[in-house]
Amino acid sequence: MTDFERFGRLTRIAATSAEGWRNETSDFTPWLAENLDRLGEAVGLSLELREREHRVGRYYLDLLADSRGRTVIIESQFGKTDHDHLGKLLTYCAGTAADVVVWIAESLTEEHRAALEWLNESTRAEVLFYGVELELLKIGDPAPAPHFKVVVAPNEIVKERPPASAGMEEWDWERFAELRIPPSRIVVGRELTRRLNEELAARGIALDERFRKGYVAYQRPGGYNVIVVDLAWRRVRLAVKLPQPPAALGLTNPYPGLEESWTADEREWGWTITQVDQVPDVAYIVDLAERFWLAPGARTQSPAARVPPVPDA
Repeated sequence: MTDFERFGRLTRIAATSAEGWRNETSDFTPWLAENLDRLGEAVGLSLELREREHRVGRYYLDLLADSRGRTVIIESQFGKTDHDHLGKLLTYCAGTAADVVVWIAESLTEEHRAALEWLNESTRAEVLFYGVELELLKIGDPAPAPHFKVVVAPNEIVKERPPASAGMEEWDWERFAELRIPPSRIVVGRELTRRLNEELAARGIALDERFRKGYVAYQRPGGYNVIVVDLAWRRVRLAVKLPQPPAALGLTNPYPGLEESWTADEREWGWTITQVDQVPDVAYIVDLAERFWLAPGARTQSPAARVPPVPDA
């Protein structure tokens, strides 16, 4: 073998080929949700998934993510970029008050590259727009490797920007109004957090209450969200993290009068609350947090033994 023969030839394969993904919605988006670190490496951001197929009005955003307190929206499509997806992207940006916008396609047209560049130059400095081309690269017979090629990025990329006091933008109930969260929703959120704080204090449980953009998180040591009160997405949602789906853990819905949901990607068991008189007894939520996420302590009642009152529908 000559010196020239020992090198392979790099080839590019279409994302929709037999070696790629058959469908953007059912194949690529779930794969990307599980591999956000690869996209994060390309754009220089730490990405954590919040929700897949996040609803914004009549439409559904592919991926809603978080980057050190910044809201990140990710919209992808196969083939060339088009005006339809550009319009949706701007709708999602407004509907989520996004800080980082990522548009992924196999090919970004010159017109759409120019549009993203204009947005980077003309919108608030805190909002970052990225255009990313999806490639499948292959040398020889091994499986192809997905590659994210950044073709549009802000002029000054802020990577892992530390917060003002060790690192994150400060939020509180008053600042939530900047996100156009209705006062009635803030009333529900305040009541939920009040009850959670009282229950945690009564048990001597030290979870850190952290205000983030549009939600309040209760975190165990290390910064892991255990309980979340989410106000940003049209209605208030109370959620607790679980290691497995509720049914797999033998848990039954304690609040049948509320709309229940299980978010597999985030491993969150949640309930939607529309008005303050629907706010439930949060003791069961704290039971679950203590059972699954905290070091063994003084909990004397099991979650199964504690049945909270059921609010009226």
